Amino acid sequence: MAALSTAHRTALAALIDQCPDAVLARLARVVPQMGGGERATELINLLETATQARRRRAVAFSPLLPLFQPREDGVEGLTFPHGLLARLWAAAVPGQDAHLALLDERDANADRVADRLCRAAAGALRDAPDDVWPATLAPDTRDTGLVELAGCLDLAPLARVGARQLPDWLKTHGDDRTGLRLLLKDAAAVAPDGATRLIEILFAHLAEAPAILRIVTRTSSAASREEFLEGSELADFVSRIVRAVRLRTEAATLDPDGGEEAVAATVDGLRWAADALVQIDISLERDPDGDWSREIAVVRRSVVARLGTWTRDADRAVRAAAPRARVKLGGRSTRQAPDLEAPLDKAGARRAVVHAAFLTALRGPAATFGCEGDRRTSVEAAVTELSDWADEAIHAVNAGEAPDEDTALARIAHVADVLAALEATEAARTVRRRLAVAGVHAPDVRSA
Repeated sequence: MAALSTAHRTALAALIDQCPDAVLARLARVVPQMGGGERATELINLLETATQARRRRAVAFSPLLPLFQPREDGVEGLTFPHGLLARLWAAAVPGQDAHLALLDERDANADRVADRLCRAAAGALRDAPDDVWPATLAPDTRDTGLVELAGCLDLAPLARVGARQLPDWLKTHGDDRTGLRLLLKDAAAVAPDGATRLIEILFAHLAEAPAILRIVTRTSSAASREEFLEGSELADFVSRIVRAVRLRTEAATLDPDGGEEAVAATVDGLRWAADALVQIDISLERDPDGDWSREIAVVRRSVVARLGTWTRDADRAVRAAAPRARVKLGGRSTRQAPDLEAPLDKAGARRAVVHAAFLTALRGPAATFGCEGDRRTSVEAAVTELSDWADEAIHAVNAGEAPDEDTALARIAHVADVLAALEATEAARTVRRRLAVAGVHAPDVRSA
């Protein structure tokens, strides 16, 4: 079979360049299994060359790689278009072929070559910006992005050190601040805003954005005080976290009709906000008159009010799973007993389970926002009421007092599901065990 033509080779190389890393890795595994031939061999070589280049590129630009993708948590942060990575690499490698193999060693020599490539990329970005960052690529942020990206490349050697030390600096009880402060001092010597830019790079490495507060507050002996930090060049990092807390809490809604996934998303947002507030409380010496403290106070009041409403709504929905009706005992005497004639509405049953799961999932956020007592009281009362209802209902079924046994058993099974959602595991297990032998013929207790 004839070899690939120059045009084919060029087209394939361009196509491979556009492949995400995961796709390229799959191609590298699959193509060798598709048979031989000269063209297949050339394609395999192209894939191997591309894979090797990406691996080396990742080593060279490793301290900056997180900057080329948006933050997963959505918190504001410095980012650059992902497509620039390949262009930066192409601009940096000319004349460096003799050194590229050292990047495979992952040692001090690799660091030196990587730093050299970052300097070359910064030079190319400044000398020929249109070649590296076309005007059509993210035009709205291009002008400031060119300056920021070149500045980040200048700091790559320091960022490489910082990224490796980051886990130690994040330790809650770590007292070694000297290394961080010296690194920031070196960054400030590179550029007037070098220290702030270096922290921006480190911020991109953090999966949990609030953790940046542990770094910011260790930059100086006074940085943990809110009144000092609000006036510093690092204030924006704290402001981003506070804004993210406000936005997430404002977006939180309780929509039981949206199902477990919608409620889980709401709880996740509240949990993130609660964890961030805990981190702020741990890291900062708060100033009651400070802008951040006032904004946080407003957020807390809003969340507490909504949690109170949601808890009451959830409590009513959960208790509705165990309806009662007044029955005659004889003469004029009556009492409240399980209503075993009430048909089980599937939509209502689903909402009850979702509300119960919501009450359970709120445990962490409710503690942070000061509502845990109300939530726990509601859950405990609901578990007691549902358990008592189920006990009475099963007695009624076994005594032949249920007008429609299948309807009654389905309702009891639903109560067991709600108990399980409230994490009253033993109570739910007891109800299901008794339900399995209740009545003349018990249906599948999970079918309702």
